[in-house]
Amino acid sequence: MKACFFGGYNPKYIRNVIIKEGLIKNGVEVVECHTKSKFKFWLRYPILLFQHLKFFLKKYDFIFVPAFRHKDVPLAKLIGLLTNKPVVFDPLVSRYETKVLDQKRVPVYSMQARYNFKIDKLSFKLADIVLVDTFAHADFYAREFGINRSKFSRVPVGVSDELFSLIKTEGKEESRKGNNFLVQFYGSFLPLQGIEYIVQAARIVGTRDKTIRFELIGAGQTFAMIKGLIEELEFKNTVLRNWVPFNELPELVSHADICLGIFGNTEKARRVVPNKVFQCLSLKKPVITGRTPAILEFFVDRENILLCEPANADSLARAIMVLKNNEELRKKIAENGYGLIRENFTSQMIGRQIKEILSEISV
Repeated sequence: MKACFFGGYNPKYIRNVIIKEGLIKNGVEVVECHTKSKFKFWLRYPILLFQHLKFFLKKYDFIFVPAFRHKDVPLAKLIGLLTNKPVVFDPLVSRYETKVLDQKRVPVYSMQARYNFKIDKLSFKLADIVLVDTFAHADFYAREFGINRSKFSRVPVGVSDELFSLIKTEGKEESRKGNNFLVQFYGSFLPLQGIEYIVQAARIVGTRDKTIRFELIGAGQTFAMIKGLIEELEFKNTVLRNWVPFNELPELVSHADICLGIFGNTEKARRVVPNKVFQCLSLKKPVITGRTPAILEFFVDRENILLCEPANADSLARAIMVLKNNEELRKKIAENGYGLIRENFTSQMIGRQIKEILSEISV
């Protein structure tokens, strides 16, 4: 089997890395028809068409449009019709939901909102198969955009076992100095992550246990607001760090005693399982995150994860104290979570799932 990755995708984005890595591990050859996403479609389309000429001789079985490349699906579909190849699209997110409903960059009734809605709907309609990371996302896409539910196939985010390898981080946690207990979050500071609730929980925890400290790593939309909140409240137990190179994250995570997921109360937050949940569990760290339908698709509370109520700092603070004071539960969640990841969510397992989906539609 041979796949043609197509469009202006980011080859280093972790979802794309996992899928490519997983397909290759399952014996699928990957060829790439790629250009930079910064080009507008009237430049990007001709470049992609020209690049694709060489693949008329090099046969492949399907066209794969990676994460976020909704605008490249129409061209992929045209080429698919000319070559009689199915198009598989992995949107990961809805442009409309992300920009309009979640991040609120533009008003709901604006031209930009309608434009993004139409791009979503067209890309989902044209693709032969649309991959989704959760059933919750599939239900939303089908309902919101009027797409047949059977078109969606669930493939969880998973984790790159090349990047987040427990072997590479073993022993690193011993290098942490002092007796502090570290609760850690890293991310892109999006509204759905609910980092303000982590900060509020840190304030509560600080009144109960002075040995617990918090580390927030990243940058993004809510970073300035979070920084202002920490400075205003003069937190002594919370450190805010700018984003670090992705390959340095595993070692940083190795120092944590507890890792945090997401805690926002947006509709999108209810439909996603963030990369960090899979990544931290793959490093055998206990994870606390908000209780959502998406999380419950894969994890069991107090077995391989610890859940708290979304948008609830008191609930998060209680969960942190429970794990801090219960070493047996911490170890249980870390061990079971790690086992679950190795069994179901490595790149090899993700690649196997996609290969099975593709085997059903390849011509």
